[in-house]
Amino acid sequence: MKRAARKRVPKMIFNFVEGGVLDEIGNNRSIDAMRSVQFRQRAFPNVSNMNLSSSILGKETRVPFFVSPMGMLGMVHPHADPGVAKAIAEAGGVFIHSAWSGVGLPEVVQAAPGQVWAQAQFWKDRSYTEQHLDQAESLGVNVLVLPGDCTVGEERERELYHGLNRLPPILTLPDLISCAMRPRWVAGYLLGGRRVTYGNYAPGGRPLKMSEMKPFMKNQKDRSVSWKDVRAIRERWKGKVVIKGVMCAEDARIALDLGADAVYVSTLGGRQFDRQPGTIEVLDEVVEAVGGRAEVYCDGGVYRGADVLNILSRGATAAGIGRAAAYALAAGGRPAVSQFLGTLTDELQTAMAFCGVQSISEIDASIRRSFSDAVS
Repeated sequence: MKRAARKRVPKMIFNFVEGGVLDEIGNNRSIDAMRSVQFRQRAFPNVSNMNLSSSILGKETRVPFFVSPMGMLGMVHPHADPGVAKAIAEAGGVFIHSAWSGVGLPEVVQAAPGQVWAQAQFWKDRSYTEQHLDQAESLGVNVLVLPGDCTVGEERERELYHGLNRLPPILTLPDLISCAMRPRWVAGYLLGGRRVTYGNYAPGGRPLKMSEMKPFMKNQKDRSVSWKDVRAIRERWKGKVVIKGVMCAEDARIALDLGADAVYVSTLGGRQFDRQPGTIEVLDEVVEAVGGRAEVYCDGGVYRGADVLNILSRGATAAGIGRAAAYALAAGGRPAVSQFLGTLTDELQTAMAFCGVQSISEIDASIRRSFSDAVS
């Protein structure tokens, strides 16, 4: 899907999806660490009754994975968030709607009723946060995801190269040529009806213009956010709360003390802080700190069914799918996302079968070998 995506979208859009911050060490670290893990193959396994069903925050799911929150998918393909949400819902999983999506929450919930979680953001003007929460509640969304890794961020050099640090971008000649060589993407962008804006926020009752998006983000980003603000949201929100961006035992314990129903190990795809470990490298630490008192999720470097199995074998409840779903969207819209998720499901079943397990409940650390010397 990644190769197909590279061919279908302009280079600046592909780099927007693939790129991380600075030297992209963090992004690559998650991928390398994930791929370093090996499993113990069993001989003559009985795999006649494979079952991938699971339960995530009390909701029965047919697969133990979900789609992670990703902003601005409308630049990738006009099917955008609703298309991805519908695809993962049909596969039997959950979609997390990004606070920075270009599509409003109502349209996404309509595409996948009962299968959407809402990611919120702490803004300086808390009325924007409150309005988002009120809307989520009115739409029947029961799970709120609070990102602890978005208060600050390092530069994404690929975006700087393409001028995406400002909107509208000033396109260079190479970018104009790249767009011209992909007429299908251009037609979808121009005719798809997806304006570039933040779908969840409408200051003054109207959508933000493209030129207003960066100033809004700059002016509203609150660098004073702390666990006190998380406590306030937890007391106000009646549904489930997931804390995202937990990368150490200390933060996992704080999240639980404040009433979190789940903690989510994530580096936001290496798009915020470069010099940190891969998510799979800290997952054991977080799972141990949680000690079964809440659910644990993990994303980062998940492209194959074996990656999902790796995460589950460490005691996590579910794995998050990020860039892989975005590549599929770029390659062919919602049908390609559905195809990718079907392949991922098949790969997970195959990997489980080789390890001699038939159900999610049978997966544990015994199926896994250690990290390679190069990564451990």
